Parts: sequence; C-alpha cells; structure tokens
Amino acid sequence: MKKILFRSCEAADGRKFAFLTDQPEVEECFDNGYKVAYKDRDGSNNPELLAHWNKEYTVSSEAFSLLPDTDEIPAEVQSAFTNMVSGLIKGIDVLFCDYNLGVEGDLPMCNEVMELHKSTDFVLFSCADIVGDDPSVQPYMVSYAAPRYKTGAQVSMQHRIYCKTEAFAFCQSINAIVVQRKKDNLIGGHIRTDLDPYVAEPVVDEGAAKQAIDRFVEMVQRLNGDIKTLAAPQAS
Repeated sequence: MKKILFRSCEAADGRKFAFLTDQPEVEECFDNGYKVAYKDRDGSNNPELLAHWNKEYTVSSEAFSLLPDTDEIPAEVQSAFTNMVSGLIKGIDVLFCDYNLGVEGDLPMCNEVMELHKSTDFVLFSCADIVGDDPSVQPYMVSYAAPRYKTGAQVSMQHRIYCKTEAFAFCQSINAIVVQRKKDNLIGGHIRTDLDPYVAEPVVDEGAAKQAIDRFVEMVQRLNGDIKTLAAPQAS
C-alpha cells in the first residue's frame, strides 16, 4: 500500500518549493538536499550551519494500491493527475515529483503538466526509464531545458531534471535551478506572471492541498476497484 505525500515549503530566499510523492520515505532526501544546497544562501554568517525552511507543511492521503502496469497512462488517470497538480502548483517555483506517481509502470506522468506550467521548474525522481534502474551506475541527474514562453526573446528556460532518488542528487538539482534562474534574470529572462498568472498566486493551504491529493487517490481507488471487478472470475 502507498500514500501520497505533498510538502509545501518556503526557502530562505523566499523561493517556493513543493514535493509530491507516493514514497513518503523520500521526504527526508528532499529536506536534506535543500538544507545543503541552501546552507550558503540563507543569509546566516555561519556557513557550517545547514539551512532551514522559512515555513513548511506536509499533508498525506490515506493508503491506496498503485494502478497496475499498462503500456500507456489511462486518459482518466492523466486527467486526474493534471487536475491535482494544477490545484497544488499555485505560487510554486520548483516542484519535485515522482516520475510515475500513482502507477506501477515507469510512465511519464508529468509531461503534460510541465507543458502547462512553464513558469515552474521540475525535478522528477524514481525515473528508471531515464536514468536506469541500477542505483550503482545511475547518473545524479539528466537535465533538459525548454523555452518557458512562446513570445519574447525566449531567453528564459524551464529546467526539467530527471534525478537519482537521493539527497545529494536533489541538492545538485536545486543548485542547478537556482544558478540558472539567476543567469536568466541577468539577460532579461524573468518569470512572466502576465503569461502564467498561477505562479503569482498564493500557495495553497493545507486544507486545499489535502483535498487535491484525496480526490486523486479516490479516483485511483475507484479505478482499481473497477479493474478488480473486471478481473474477477464470473460465477457460473
């Protein structure tokens, strides 16, 4: 059985991070990656101290079973996932997310949401399809960049990082995004809130976040029930 966990955090510089997973044990990797990546960015005079979040909260769903492996993402599942993320991503600068959240197969759940939310950078983990399934030889990250906006000079780039599931890889991903955003800002590649107003909205509160993940889990539970019913032998 799995649970979906959503974590919303504000970094020392005010940047908004979020973490979405069906592996709650990975939460510590996310926190530790941030603490190291930001230890020299938190405004303290002691570089030996690890950074802390300005504020944060975590919500989780009830337990559920992953959807069985299929060749492609069912349309209903993709739609429910996209709706969930759209409800969670308001005001978020960087989203860490399970590559195949909610399903057993190594399927790219985030492709659609990355296109819809160009002002947010994405770090996807548990992505054996990209980095391989052997942790001893996996790269720390495989990074891509795509223009954020179709209008203008297209100098602002959206990070899409496929990441090994460990704290050091998460740390390196955060470093890459923060540095690239600074470089983009120097050449006029600012975030366009006029084109992507969602990123200027307040982050969702705990109640709204819990509702969003619960709706997705309810859909997965219902679909799992439908699958089990269809797979059950018929009485003669």
